[in-house]
Amino acid sequence: MKKILTITLPLIVAFVGSATQAGVMSMRAEKPEWLKTLNGNTSWNIMLDGEIDSTAATRLADLLKRVGGDGADVYINSPGGNLLVGMQMGRLIRKAGGNTWIGTLKPDPANSFAGRPSVKHTAGSCHSACSLAFLGGIYRFASNEDVYGVHRFSTKAPPTPYDLDTAQVVSAAVSAYIREMDVDPALFDLMVERGKDEIRILTGQELAQLNVANNGRQKAEWSIESIDGGEYLRGMQDTVYGLGKAVFLCHKGQIGYYSFYQAGVERANSLASGGWHHSLLVDSKTIALAAPVTIKAADEEISAVFPLTRELALLIASSSKVGHAMQAERDAPTFVGYQIDIPSKASRKVNTFIRNCYTVAR
Repeated sequence: MKKILTITLPLIVAFVGSATQAGVMSMRAEKPEWLKTLNGNTSWNIMLDGEIDSTAATRLADLLKRVGGDGADVYINSPGGNLLVGMQMGRLIRKAGGNTWIGTLKPDPANSFAGRPSVKHTAGSCHSACSLAFLGGIYRFASNEDVYGVHRFSTKAPPTPYDLDTAQVVSAAVSAYIREMDVDPALFDLMVERGKDEIRILTGQELAQLNVANNGRQKAEWSIESIDGGEYLRGMQDTVYGLGKAVFLCHKGQIGYYSFYQAGVERANSLASGGWHHSLLVDSKTIALAAPVTIKAADEEISAVFPLTRELALLIASSSKVGHAMQAERDAPTFVGYQIDIPSKASRKVNTFIRNCYTVAR
């Protein structure tokens, strides 16, 4: 579920789960703690710990059904286990709209409300079959302290004449699964480069480059579209906080900024009612915008239109992120809004569109 800032009453922590046995992955689910609820996130927390056994997918499916339709943040700490079951677990998490985290959650007594503690993330590791289960999350989180490792998959069964055929079938299944999860197929190459008794630990940079961990942000999409009388540049990116869309329209040598953001029905109506301070986000820095020409809410989306000065437009042309921030006070430490990544492949498109708008108008 998208994390929209709303204030609601904290829920009492409850859990359902499975008993811990040797060689059996332990599972438990807890309702969102008070701090998570305060931020408008009603998704449950599910903790998976230990080796992925043959019944893990079946038990996880039952747990997800009992959690309900609010989604789940699934924390995994596992040395590996059953390869095929790991992929089954990943598909179950994806179908349920869940997110995945490496590690686990522990009570945080220092951060309590009305006697109820919050929770904090504790780093963990995810190896072998776990590395595939982790890919099932729509949003996949890995901190600098977490460890994600892969290796060539193997079986404990005695050798048979059909091992080569089996290996080819399993390799094809793993490769197809990685693509299905929208992860770079190069991850499979890293898996097979190490023997079954070796672990290839991926760096944070590799996790990001391969889209193994997106840390709450789907890939940004940039395109140049044509309309009657002109062109516009559009950037879109879905994140755990909602979908943001920025449209830059070139008209007679001027650029207008059309901002669209999924803020939730309640927040969208509040933002459209006025009284908010609007800023352009450029590389995470806020720059004050003039009052919007128009601003309105439609369902859960807030849309606004701003004129851009040439200086601001050229600043966007050389940036790596752009977005819209809305604050109750100009100097408020928090904001509602979004930022859209401008990856290297899109930067030339953005730069060229903006500069051409001013060049052609001369």
